[in-house]
Amino acid sequence: MSALTDRPAAARPVRVGRAGTGWSEAGAAPHLLAGPAGIEALRHGLAPPLAGFLDTGGGGLDGVGPRCLATVAAGGLVLSLTTASVCALPVVELATIAIRHRFGLPPGDLIERIEICLAEALGNAVIHGNLAIPGHLRTSPCGFARFRQVMAERLRDPMLADRRVEIHALRAATNSFTLLVSDQGSGFDLGEQSGRVVPIDARCGRGLDLIRRGCTGLASEDGGRTVRMEFAGPEADRPAREGEQG
Repeated sequence: MSALTDRPAAARPVRVGRAGTGWSEAGAAPHLLAGPAGIEALRHGLAPPLAGFLDTGGGGLDGVGPRCLATVAAGGLVLSLTTASVCALPVVELATIAIRHRFGLPPGDLIERIEICLAEALGNAVIHGNLAIPGHLRTSPCGFARFRQVMAERLRDPMLADRRVEIHALRAATNSFTLLVSDQGSGFDLGEQSGRVVPIDARCGRGLDLIRRGCTGLASEDGGRTVRMEFAGPEADRPAREGEQG
């Protein structure tokens, strides 16, 4: 069956309107699947002919970023999920598989780097962005127990649990690929964070360093609420370039 006829009953296809017009019920050519987030719903939304999935948990489609329109128009892949859904579902695995198949990426170094960077960026967006949990809690076994307690408490707060995390995947050129991860937190200063020296045996704080090593270009946008990662194949690899945009 197709992704449309075999989709979860609670989900519905939506069609992307022109900029400023929002979302409408799908007619003959739906672009995205919207509904309560679940593994099968995400799989269907990420499979052709659809271009992604919009989580309606919490406030319906409220809070879906306007960037989704541009990403779909450019032939990209979109995931807009609540923080609670990201914590409950294997988002990195599902998104990585979809990215590989959608853009025809071969198995190997490139897709492995994309998966690692996506996992780190998504973790930062949830923990430090939407839930605003400080990283120092995870520096000791006692602190880690407190970290888990704080995370559980904040996920029980609907205002925090319903904050959105968005993933945008786009092919930039024949051998170039762009991945963006956005949250609704207070943002961070990429320049300041990049200047920190993190010991290799540190229990926390190494996420940004792993991203820097895994991608070939790194920048932040939206006041530090979006991380833009550029990837290139082996023949185009070069040290990551960092900067602040927007």
